[in-house]
Amino acid sequence: MASYDEDAVKADGTQGAWSLEAGDYYFAIGNGAHEALNNVLANKNGNEDGLVKIAETDEINADNAIKWNLADTDIETYSAGVENQLQDMDINNLIEDTVEYTTRSDWSKGWEPIESLTPTEAMMVGLTDQLYELTENEGDGSGITWGADNGMKLIDMMQFDENGNYAGALDFDDPMWDQLMNQITLDEAIQFIEKAGDDFENIDSIQLARTYANDGPLGYTGDQVGGYFVRWSKDLSEEDYYTEETDDKATYRMATMPTEPIVAATFNKDHVEREGELLGEDGLWANESSLFAPGLNLHRTVYCGRNHEYYSEDSVLTAYMGNALCVGLKSKGTMAEPKHFAFNHQEANRSGLSTFMTEQAARENELRGFMMCMSSNNAQGVMTAFNRAGTSFVGAYKNLLENITRNEWGYQGWFVTDMINGADYMNWRDVTAAGGGGTLTSSAYDTSTIGAMAESKKDIEKDVNFQQMMKKNIKYFLYQLVQSNAMNGISSTTEIQAVRTWYQNALTGAEAAFAVLTLLFLIMTILKTVKPKKEA
Repeated sequence: MASYDEDAVKADGTQGAWSLEAGDYYFAIGNGAHEALNNVLANKNGNEDGLVKIAETDEINADNAIKWNLADTDIETYSAGVENQLQDMDINNLIEDTVEYTTRSDWSKGWEPIESLTPTEAMMVGLTDQLYELTENEGDGSGITWGADNGMKLIDMMQFDENGNYAGALDFDDPMWDQLMNQITLDEAIQFIEKAGDDFENIDSIQLARTYANDGPLGYTGDQVGGYFVRWSKDLSEEDYYTEETDDKATYRMATMPTEPIVAATFNKDHVEREGELLGEDGLWANESSLFAPGLNLHRTVYCGRNHEYYSEDSVLTAYMGNALCVGLKSKGTMAEPKHFAFNHQEANRSGLSTFMTEQAARENELRGFMMCMSSNNAQGVMTAFNRAGTSFVGAYKNLLENITRNEWGYQGWFVTDMINGADYMNWRDVTAAGGGGTLTSSAYDTSTIGAMAESKKDIEKDVNFQQMMKKNIKYFLYQLVQSNAMNGISSTTEIQAVRTWYQNALTGAEAAFAVLTLLFLIMTILKTVKPKKEA
């Protein structure tokens, strides 16, 4: 019930707070919202005069409503660690008096369209993709270590109770995590971040095998996972959920759930949690460890092409439905990855679009839909959107990704971008430095640019601050992976070894043979074209 007040100044001197205003608050129960409201009015007025029943079965009972009074406005209780972070999303803070906003007290304003804008110099920093540049520095002074030989494996971060049952992951701040992270090589870290596409890349130094993740809010989509058998290989045949291509359920399609608006219309959290359990079960049988779901943006316009993947126009309903789905998925070890964080309101021409709004609107609406599942860490990963927040790419917007979700909400999951489609504003440099996790780059998208980060390794080696952010981003992935079905079939004695198939060896041999022949023909051509010297 608290509203966000951008102008509130708290006792610690910071500006911006969740404000619960002084006054009377009524709470009621009833058979439907109309009956509950009648109970409030009866309690408030002391009688039932003028109240309208919409059904003969309606009952009005003033005792089914209570009044609670708050003597003084409270801006402290719900605002620990909170302060303004999104002021540069308000176009009026960038270009004065650009728009009038519609408010709760004045609905007549805010309807004049804005034909065009001329960006200021400050706005062009984000619009020209200059949020972070690699430089030579020492970071926070603690140094950086890659490729240490500490003899640890990711599975060592898993905790067990006295009966040997799974009991979660080692505390995020335990020093053992630092020892594990120091084993990763810089090359592995670059590959993991740059290729965070439809799977998580293997990290051999800590015995992390390649792990799979795919769309979407209605279940695993058929064009990405054509059935249970797709992700399995013979070396995993001993696992309980192993599915061969010849099994009768091998080609079972998993995109079978109703669209999110239909689900939200049930107002039934228990059913949505059960839906999550079913999708989590699909993840086990399909050898998929993460699902790009649920969609938690709001229906801000009826023309948004992704509204079928978003629950509703109501942020609280969205929050409850989305969190329930995440709980169900997590109970099966399948990691929920809500999307598109944040402020995505259209499908067409969404790439690089600048979304402007007040911080109050952002926090009370869109962010509230994501906050519940992220602050509880029932969401273990989050996919960022294509658009910009103000002029900064939302997947590289530190004030949102670090200052709000990490510092205010306590979110400990990973971030990954939406599909990298060749656009410069979705670059690995800005994403990594701002805490944006990995970049969804995959050979499945022919416009993707793979290898640009690896080619910049020498520049990365000079920038310790950037390397420290790389490690921090990867740690969030690993912390959640060790709590997922990605660890199924792995023990402390497991050794992951690279194995080449016969056709890989054949291709390598063919390449070598062609290389030798090419060199031979080149030499022959040179010898033939060089004229012998005439004798004197």
